Amino acid sequence: MAGEGRAQPAMHRGAALLHRRRLRTAVVQAVYVFAAVGLGLLVPTVSVGATVDSGRVTEVLVAIGAAFVPFIAIIYSLLFIVVQFSATAFTPRLNLFRDSPIVWHGFSFFTSVIVFAFTASFTIDKDTQTTVLVPIVITVLVLVALVMFRALQASAFKSIQLASTLSAVARRGREVVNDVYPEQTTEGPAAPAAHDAGDVRWPRRAGTLQGIDVPALVRCAERADVVIELCVQPGKVIHQHGRVALVHGAGTVAAHEVIRSLHTGIERTFDQDPTMALRVFADIALRALSPGINDPTTAIQALDEIDTLLRQIVARDLALETVNGSDGQPRVKLQLPTWDDFLTVALDEIIAISPSWPVQRRVEQLLTDLIEIAPAEHAEALRARSDPPQPQDPR
Repeated sequence: MAGEGRAQPAMHRGAALLHRRRLRTAVVQAVYVFAAVGLGLLVPTVSVGATVDSGRVTEVLVAIGAAFVPFIAIIYSLLFIVVQFSATAFTPRLNLFRDSPIVWHGFSFFTSVIVFAFTASFTIDKDTQTTVLVPIVITVLVLVALVMFRALQASAFKSIQLASTLSAVARRGREVVNDVYPEQTTEGPAAPAAHDAGDVRWPRRAGTLQGIDVPALVRCAERADVVIELCVQPGKVIHQHGRVALVHGAGTVAAHEVIRSLHTGIERTFDQDPTMALRVFADIALRALSPGINDPTTAIQALDEIDTLLRQIVARDLALETVNGSDGQPRVKLQLPTWDDFLTVALDEIIAISPSWPVQRRVEQLLTDLIEIAPAEHAEALRARSDPPQPQDPR
């Protein structure tokens, strides 16, 4: 009986390993073409409503069919550029866009429009009048083709974005793992470490925390007379089964009430992430300072923007982690970046790799200016970054 119990997963695994994407693509394309031929033969024979001159309809059909040939060529020439960009920017082994269903469904549908146009034109060629349904159908097909082209274009743009690409790769990886290894382990997960508070774990797939519904958390904490301490902050990745919150107090809070207050996505956003802008400027500077680009002027421009943001942050009270409820009692404890976190994101990597004397001079000036206006609790972290010896001016 034990052997029979494992037979079904083995068959499932075998089926997963025998996927034939190319064969499926060819079958789908053949279905589109045969459907277009059938539609082109059937529609002109349907007598519905008014009739129109067959000669004019034939001209329209031939014009649309002929126009779609260069239309397909232009679309896929542009898409090949997108594929080449992805292969250069990421890795030539990344072929997700090439195998994406929208690509071969789009090509099949565009081809079917051509097939329908010419088939229908040959069908009505011997008649003086034809049903008005023929121009209506070709108009609908052209509109659907434009919608599909827009979807194809959006998919191509997403394929050159890092976050979307990483998300697609992870999704495909999960699909393969689920297909090849369908069985869960018989051993349960390790028990979380003991804690005197309610332990809320993330039950969904990993995602980047984009926002927190703080008012909803405050109301939830007030109803249960507890304090909810978040263990994650916007911009960070929440992993499956990872701890997201601790509930302190005698009351109880349903985990799903905390979970639904946390909004995740595939990439960071500016909405509630105060370090996001600094991260973007730092990335621009680091890319400009890479040996392959070596553009210190761009790095200095990014540092100018970093300087502006840090000047705004340095004078702010950053100790605002606790949110009180309507009764004045602490209800929610947030995880927010410290002053040292801001400096780490904005400057530490640039200081570590900067080989350019003008960039080093700009960083030194930035630190000196901030020390002059920083409160005492923030000035120490700035001095620690300005203490390392500076290289000699080569001039």
